[in-house]
Amino acid sequence: MGELTETRYAYGKALLELGSQRPEVVVLDADLYKSTFTVMFRDAFPERFFDMGISEADMVSTAAGMAATGLIPYCNSFAMFITGVC
Repeated sequence: MGELTETRYAYGKALLELGSQRPEVVVLDADLYKSTFTVMFRDAFPERFFDMGISEADMVSTAAGMAATGLIPYCNSFAMFITGVC
């Protein structure tokens, strides 16, 4: 059996790998980068990481604008916050 890994840690590593391969990938986070492990992406690509604070609706709107310009945004928050506000 393989080694068990937290889902959020695996997600952070996957974003880091994706960011290494695709320069158009950007990450937006709602002030939870340590909990979501997007801190790994932030440390590797600070110019492509955006801490939006506790403002999920603004984060999603910003990501939509980024996507319209050809970027590939990944929004990160806890499910109860992002679905309850947007």
